[in-house]
Amino acid sequence: MKGVRAMRESIKVLLITAGLLIILAALASCGGGGDGTATPAVQAVTCPASGTTDVSIEAAAFSPTSVAISANGIVKWTNNDVSTHTVTGATGLFDAQVNPGGSVCFQFTRAGTYSYSDTTNPSMAGSVTVTGVGGYGY
Repeated sequence: MKGVRAMRESIKVLLITAGLLIILAALASCGGGGDGTATPAVQAVTCPASGTTDVSIEAAAFSPTSVAISANGIVKWTNNDVSTHTVTGATGLFDAQVNPGGSVCFQFTRAGTYSYSDTTNPSMAGSVTVTGVGGYGY
C-alpha cells in the first residue's frame, strides 16, 4: 500500500510540474511590449515622409515583386495604376485597399517572409522578407 501511495504522489507532482511548464512556455511565447499585450508581426502605420521601402502598383503589377527589410521596417505601397487594388497578406496578417494615387504602409516587426497578393487580381503577388530582430524583444 505504501508503494502505491508514493507512486500516486510522484505522479501528482509530475503532472503539476508539467502543467506549470506548459503555462510558462505559453506566457514566454506571447512576447509583447512589456505591458501584457503582444505586438503584432505586421501592423498598419501612417506612412512617414521618408525611410520606407517602396513598392509601386502599376500596370496591374507590384514593382518590385519582392523586397527585403530589417525588423521594424516599413513598406509603402503606392497605387500608380488606374484601378483600385489591395495588399493582402497570404496568412491574413495584413490587408488594405489602395485607391489610385493612394498609399498604404505596414510595419513588419518580426523576421520571416510575408507573401501577399491583390484580391481583385490574384495574379499580382509579392513578398516581404524581414531579417534581424525587432525592437520588441523578438
